[in-house]
Amino acid sequence: MTKETFLQKLLPSYESFFDIKYDVQIGSRQYPATAEFHSRSEKYVLVRSAKIWATEMNEYAYFTFADVPTLDDYQSLKQDVLKSGLSQIKPHSEHMYSYVSLILIADLLPQEVINEIQKTKFHKTYLFSFHGWMYLRIAAVDLSNGKVYSNQRGNELLPLLQNIFS
Repeated sequence: MTKETFLQKLLPSYESFFDIKYDVQIGSRQYPATAEFHSRSEKYVLVRSAKIWATEMNEYAYFTFADVPTLDDYQSLKQDVLKSGLSQIKPHSEHMYSYVSLILIADLLPQEVINEIQKTKFHKTYLFSFHGWMYLRIAAVDLSNGKVYSNQRGNELLPLLQNIFS
């Protein structure tokens, strides 16, 4: 399976809930696709102006390709995605959480890159969590052996990605 084919099979899973953009240039890097999800919930009494509570949840997903990424390639990509994702998060009193997700589709993942992905952690709180928090989720697909790897927060992405190989 090629990287492009894998992405074509993956994106329909996102189309229902995410706004997808194709061939996106962010800084000096080209992404085959990015996706944004925004959800807002609120509870009110009788009229909308009598709001009891409201929450907002967001996700910013970045899809990218690599042949055989080096550790430096991965670190650079992670920093670019983190910088772009953090710039889109606008914390306020109704912001609950945001995810910045990186989905890396590679022909072959070296063991050192897999190890680095699995131990990657990034978490940020806004105003002591009163204005929400964010997590970095990373998932990487190794097309050479059909395996998917992730950091701890990216585990939620694994079933979706593994189903594409089935």
